[in-house]
Amino acid sequence: MRRFLFSLFCLLNCHISALADVKQSAGENPGRSNPGSSNPGSSNPGSSNPGSSKWQVEQQGFSLTLIQLGPEYVSAVFAARGLPKDVVADISTYCLFGTIIKNTSNKTLSSQLSDWRIVTSEDEEHRLKLKDEWVKQWSAKGVAFRWLLLSDQQNFDDGDWIQGFTTVALPPGQSFDLYYSWKQQGKLFNNIIRGMSCASVTQKTS
Repeated sequence: MRRFLFSLFCLLNCHISALADVKQSAGENPGRSNPGSSNPGSSNPGSSNPGSSKWQVEQQGFSLTLIQLGPEYVSAVFAARGLPKDVVADISTYCLFGTIIKNTSNKTLSSQLSDWRIVTSEDEEHRLKLKDEWVKQWSAKGVAFRWLLLSDQQNFDDGDWIQGFTTVALPPGQSFDLYYSWKQQGKLFNNIIRGMSCASVTQKTS
């Protein structure tokens, strides 16, 4: 099945005024780009992205793009979806990235966000807060919302890709290394993106 998420693609190239719901379409190929063309950790100050930096890596057919999102932008996005103020305030304290995963190989891939780890410059280890955890937390408050966040487990056929937010409990401006993994036809691969950072509170959406 080809998965197609409409909203976050424009994070790479243009300003987002609103985000659409996560959608999936069978038999639909959203197209393929060349994410390996940009260096990891490169900034794109000429764009109107809500964060100042993005990181792009590709190895063994697993392409990963992470786009820094500022707290003010995160607050605006979730408030625009009609969520309660306390829910918006809570998630805005987290470090968020617009995350794009693509299979650029001709083999099947899978990824599991619960296996990924973040190690800060103070050598403290953190894990991502997963979509199911957010959904459970919101459900306890009577909030029925499950969009925008990237699901923990993903399986990719040739050319499949998906996008969504990933979250970790780190303060604005915190630097860290991301240890991530994936499987290609059942074989485990690991990689590290060094020198990443959360957006700072001073970053504004244009």
